[in-house]
Amino acid sequence: MRPARAILSLFALVPALAGAAANAQRLDYADMISNQELAAAEHAVGPRLNIPAFDAPLPAPIPEADDGPVRAFYGDRLEWRSQRGVDGYNWDWSGEIGGPRNRLWLATTGDGLTGGGLDYVEVQALYSRPVTASGLAVQAGVRRDFVPRPRRSYAVLGLQGNVSDPLYVGAFGFLSHRGEFTGRVFAYYDLPLVGDLVLQPAVESEVAGADVPELGIGAGPIYAEAGLRLRFRFAEPFAPYIGVNWERLLGRTARLARQAGDDVETASFVLGLRSYF
Repeated sequence: MRPARAILSLFALVPALAGAAANAQRLDYADMISNQELAAAEHAVGPRLNIPAFDAPLPAPIPEADDGPVRAFYGDRLEWRSQRGVDGYNWDWSGEIGGPRNRLWLATTGDGLTGGGLDYVEVQALYSRPVTASGLAVQAGVRRDFVPRPRRSYAVLGLQGNVSDPLYVGAFGFLSHRGEFTGRVFAYYDLPLVGDLVLQPAVESEVAGADVPELGIGAGPIYAEAGLRLRFRFAEPFAPYIGVNWERLLGRTARLARQAGDDVETASFVLGLRSYF
């Protein structure tokens, strides 16, 4: 009876063993599928690196400093003046050439009477170095006055340029080859109106450290000048303008002018052209 019972027990265990084997087989197969899918997913994704997407926007490049050459012409004034039936003319031109930091500044200004020759001619050659982003520059060099006589040469030190986009200022000291000192300050402001109209008030003044009788200059304030010009920017870089200008000699200089029989104060109507290149 014992061998028979053992055989029967064996037969009873066969289904259980078969089920366990089947379960074990299914478990291994399922594990194998999961491992294969994981490996395939990892292969498709690739290593987990912090790489931005190809369509992501690139960072904006840092702008480089402008190191190109500078070449410019400033025709601030080329104008005709009329005062008490007497016609005259006036100019104030300048230009610069060089790089963003070191430049050569050339300038000339003067005036005269129509049919009466030149009353004043000044030429400057200055080293110019911008010190602000707006364009204010420190300048140093030489100035030569060709008219009136006796002629003078000066060492020049000062600054000029835009303090802001509409405001332009200048302040200079001049020391002649004879030791005579004079100083000059000026400013103008561009006030946009309607359309292409711009109103420009301007002021200028000069002082002297000592009397220079041969040039008609007295110690102290020499003159004051104020103008108001309305220009029309019809086609850059040309802008015609009209306006009024007032000048007055001051102090000891005015006294010397009266002694010579000259006027100490004038007001004139002006018509001119402003140009930039």
